[in-house]
This record gives sequence, structure tokens and C-alpha cells, in this order.
Amino acid sequence: MNRIPSARGTRAAFAVLAIAGLALTGCSSTNSTGVKSSGSATADIAVGSVGDISKFSNIADICNSKGKPVSVGFVDGYGTNTWSKTVKAEAQSEAAKCKQIKSFEYAAGRGDLAATTSAITSMAAKGTNIILVIPDAGPGEAHLPAMKTATDAGSLVVAVASDPGAKAGSGFLDYTDQSPQFSGSSWAQWVVDRLGKGGGNVVFLGGPAGAAVSTGEFEGVQSVISKNPQIKLLTPQPVATNWDPAQAQTAMAGLLAQFPKIDAVVTDYGATAAGAIRAYQAAGISLPIMTSTDDNSLSCGYAALKAANPGYELATHSSRTWIGRVALRKALAAFNGKSDTEPSIYNLAIYEDSTGSAKGSILPQDACLKDAPADATPSTLLTTAEIKKLFS
Repeated sequence: MNRIPSARGTRAAFAVLAIAGLALTGCSSTNSTGVKSSGSATADIAVGSVGDISKFSNIADICNSKGKPVSVGFVDGYGTNTWSKTVKAEAQSEAAKCKQIKSFEYAAGRGDLAATTSAITSMAAKGTNIILVIPDAGPGEAHLPAMKTATDAGSLVVAVASDPGAKAGSGFLDYTDQSPQFSGSSWAQWVVDRLGKGGGNVVFLGGPAGAAVSTGEFEGVQSVISKNPQIKLLTPQPVATNWDPAQAQTAMAGLLAQFPKIDAVVTDYGATAAGAIRAYQAAGISLPIMTSTDDNSLSCGYAALKAANPGYELATHSSRTWIGRVALRKALAAFNGKSDTEPSIYNLAIYEDSTGSAKGSILPQDACLKDAPADATPSTLLTTAEIKKLFS
């Protein structure tokens, strides 16, 4: 059954709808193919399909409580920041809805490629049925040998939230994520629209050096700016921050010292946007327009920052911390020989827009989770109780 999730009631349903594109856009270059399951059936899990969250599936339609018990492993190549902790919590929350799933094991690679690939192969050696992998401890393709080893051992492997650098079927079942290029182009278009014909200077802050997500987003930014000569992209590649607020503050301070005029800052993680804001404050410079992914400190703090910085405006995309839920459902469907035709890749529209101009967006103050910590994710599908437990 396809449905729009409503984990936090009517307000959440409205907010979640705002993070997606408005229509199903077709398929990527990877075809939707049948995947042989543990049974005799062939499961259609719509490999590589592209769309929006109105097409989300219900795990109750995929779970087989009387079927063979399922073990789940989750390996995050990074795993040290709030985003990773929330992604883990969302995947665990989804797994808890299916009694067929008997265990959930997690490993954080902490940016160490060898540790990450070792965790993948170790889980496979233990016979873990489903292994979700965020392949961002290095270049995506560097994770492929371990993912293929796990697949050959009988595990159903799904890449999550970072491009593994190959098509699904090349040693893994599917890849679930946003389209980084779409997100980057959406951010850039918002910036272009704000700066107008007068143009301006833009910088881009990414994650670890070479991170596939940041690289894809940067390509999207470049694709839009290349068509708008009044806009100058000052950074020839994503500025590395390791998605760490302190490192982002240092990097932004360096950019402010190097460039006397920066009109817009694009970052691909809300916590690093918060670090960039602190750099501006330390330098005594008024905030420019900024884009990022959603972060509760940005949402709840917007009004106060706007009052002190008249030129400040904010646009965000969903941090898609819910993407592991999709990966789990697809792998579980393949295991049970059931169909799951929800999209693999999501085109994320603007979620928050302080100017109110982006169609379907909400204002930062409306996204703010007043009873949640500063580093919570407003677009999460976790319940209020789950959020409090996560951050307690």
C-alpha cells in the first residue's frame, strides 16, 4: 500500500510532502528489474526508479511475520555526526515495525575505508541477511569489492545515501538516495533567483574531500551557475569540512579572509551551515543568503538571526534521514519475494524557504521542532518520543 507517512501527525505530513518533487519523473539509467529472492518468486523492487515520497511503501505490506527470520546489518562509512545517528535511528525504527526482523547490527567506519569494508565482510561472514551500506568512507567504488563479497556470500546489500560508483546489480541490490545533482541545481537556482540580475559571489562547503554526495551536489550547482554569468562560483571544488561544524567554521573563516565579498553560501549539511554562521559572527560580518539541509538550529534560530542580519535568507532541503527506511523495505521485499515499487532515488524540492517563494515549501519557524534538540532534523520521520530518546 502506498501512503504518505504521518509519524508526527498532520503537521508532519504537510512538512514531509514539501520535501519531495511534485511528480514521478521516470527512471534512471538503471532499469527496474526483477530480483530473485530467498523464495521461488521474483520480486520487483523498482531498482533505480526516481520519484517522490508520495510513493513510499508500507513495511506492513512487505513484512512476513511468519516467514524466515531476518537479520539486518547497517554499515555507515562515517557514522560520527548527528545526521548519521538519526539515519541509524530511523532504520531501527522501521525495522521495529516488522516482527520478522530479529536483529539489527550497526557499525560506524569513522571515515576509515578499511574499517568500513571490514565491517561489511564481517557481517556477511556471520550470515547477515540484509546489509545496508553508506559507502562514504572514501570514493564509492572503493567499497564495491566488499559489497560484492557480501552479495556473493548471500547477503542482500543496498547502498544508502552515497553513490557506490556503479549500477545496481554490480555486486549490490539497489542504491537509495536523493539525486545530489538535482539538489545542487535546486539550491543554485534559489540562489540565482535571490541574487537576480545583479549577480554575486557564491561559495560551496561540502563534506569529506572527494565525498560522492558533495561532488554530485557541486556538479548540480555548477550546471545552474554556468548558465548565469552574473554569478561567480569562487570555490573550484567543494570546500572540505568533514561535515563537522568546527571545521566548517574554520573553513568559512578562511574563505572570508580570502574573499572580501561573498553573497551566498551553499552548504550540504545543516550542522556545517551552523558552523559557517559562527564564522560570520566571529568576523563581525552580516550574514548573506544561505542554503543547506534542514537542521533544527537553523529552523528555530532563523528569526533571531534575521533580526540581526537583514540580508539573511535561508533555504533548505530535507536531510533525508529517512532514506534508510526505503533501503530496508526494498531489501526486505527482495528477501520475501514481494514487490516494492517505491522510488529508489528522490528529487528533493526546497523544504524550507524563508522568503516563501518556493512552491510547497514551509517557513523555518514552521519547521522548527520546539521540543527537540538543536541538532535534530525537522524533516525526520521519527516520532517525538523517538527523537527525545535519540538525543537524551
